Amino acid sequence: MVSLHRDFLTSSWGMYYPTRWDWMTYIGTIGMFLAAMFLFLRILPAISIFEMRTLLPEAEVKAE
Repeated sequence: MVSLHRDFLTSSWGMYYPTRWDWMTYIGTIGMFLAAMFLFLRILPAISIFEMRTLLPEAEVKAE
């Protein structure tokens, strides 16, 4: 009888239970993503270029 319930290899019949290394890898991946995102937000300018042009006195702002 062929079933999709179990694989043909008897070594793969057991349930998978993550170890502490698996959890640390998972949490570390999320931490690295958040660190990269926060660094990107730190480097990314929060003020638009148009607002910077209006703040500088020597900048020419063209009114429509």
